[in-house]
Amino acid sequence: MFESRKSGVLLHISSLPGRHGIGDLGSCAYDFVDKLELMGQAFWQILPTNEPNGSNSPYDTNSAFAQNPLFISLDLLYADNLLDEKDIESANEIDEVKVDYDKLKKLKKPLITKAAKVFQIKNNHEMDLSFKTFCNENTFWLPQYAIYKVLKNKFNQSPWYEWGSEIRTYNESKIKNISKEYFEEIEIIKIIQFFFYKQWLSLKTYANKKNISLIGDLPIYVSHDSVDVWTNQLLYKLNKNGGLIVKSGCPPDYFIETGQVWGHPIYNWENHAKDGFGWWIKRISFLSELVDMIRFDHFNGLLKYWEIPAENNTAIIGDWKRGPGKELIQKLYDNVQGIKIIAEDLGELSTEVAELRAFKNIPGMKVFQFDFDNICKEINENKVLFTGTHDNDTLVGWYKKELKKLFDNNSIRFQSDELKQIISRNSKLIHLDIVKYCMETKYPLVIIPLQDLIGLNGDCRMNEPGTLNKANWSWKSTTEDISDNLIETINTITYNSGRT
Repeated sequence: MFESRKSGVLLHISSLPGRHGIGDLGSCAYDFVDKLELMGQAFWQILPTNEPNGSNSPYDTNSAFAQNPLFISLDLLYADNLLDEKDIESANEIDEVKVDYDKLKKLKKPLITKAAKVFQIKNNHEMDLSFKTFCNENTFWLPQYAIYKVLKNKFNQSPWYEWGSEIRTYNESKIKNISKEYFEEIEIIKIIQFFFYKQWLSLKTYANKKNISLIGDLPIYVSHDSVDVWTNQLLYKLNKNGGLIVKSGCPPDYFIETGQVWGHPIYNWENHAKDGFGWWIKRISFLSELVDMIRFDHFNGLLKYWEIPAENNTAIIGDWKRGPGKELIQKLYDNVQGIKIIAEDLGELSTEVAELRAFKNIPGMKVFQFDFDNICKEINENKVLFTGTHDNDTLVGWYKKELKKLFDNNSIRFQSDELKQIISRNSKLIHLDIVKYCMETKYPLVIIPLQDLIGLNGDCRMNEPGTLNKANWSWKSTTEDISDNLIETINTITYNSGRT
């Protein structure tokens, strides 16, 4: 899939140095694209951009299609004459060192809603025509999402499966009545999604002109409290009231003796197959319009997945079930033009997953922090090498907390003597030494979280799996983090490693 060896940077939109409390699709995003170009990078990887639920996790969202309004740039809305100077001044109060989601929802969301109402009143001809086109091209998800959001407000944000029986089951005739009653609110929700779409495509066009490709992220599962499950209940293993019969997770292992309970609804793959995997085709097609390549999270689950009884609090008791495998992959490649996938295939099932990846020449993943002792420059395999992911500690944090102790205890058997020497030097720039080593390998693509390029400590990690705290998903970079010196250093490393 890769014509030559390239590299890129992992940075979520929220972590851009936006001046209104969170990274957004405004100037901070364009500045980052410029810096990627100067560093000789070819890819910008992001996390899911869908609208999150209460946890603020980009992997827990209320729609597989709707996007996060918090990423909309207020400055660009101002440039479109949809906000005034006082609005921008009030938004400056949101700025924090880390993302404060509670504050954002109170201060930024009302401004975006205000802009949508102004748009509705002004009815600018050119913009309005674009909006109508957007609505017409997204009828397969946009009206349902807007109604779902209206009903969430009506029922005090309670999940759809706790709504009254008359509305808990999606019914087209009842929905038509709701659409008429809440027409204005529904239009506002659609306009806000249009704002995101317009700003996003402008950014993507700019990045692509700079030869920067965007890598998006596709979680395999969707949240129980989502418009997707509410409107497609037969595609999931649910009881007659919409409750879970079984839920997602993974079994006990060496690290967690009780396993992991993720809690997503499990797909009814038989019904998906009967429908020709139509929902999946729409989902991948939509995301493929927004990004140039897709990282498919938990790709292994397409072959085999752990199914836990809904009433269980741990993952000790469960069953392995077979996924759709090649049948789904074939449907996607037959129906989604230009599809490009990176498979997150970490963990077990390596042989079977390798066969599924080879079916369409899909590259897998290798994470330096998990497999550093087996990584050497002689290896040539169809995998993307990451120094770490959004769930890992930073390179510096991991080195200080784990790797140095293992090395000092002589408990590591390195395949690469060169890497062993790099670790032994205990350099103040250990992060750049590791980045350089990774870039010099034969892996077709190397992705580095921005924290690892900068050399930040573990308190700047993006997420700590298995925890629910406000530090998760809240890290923001600053305008000073990517200095001219760092740009020159990374450009030199990239050029010398032949990844330009």
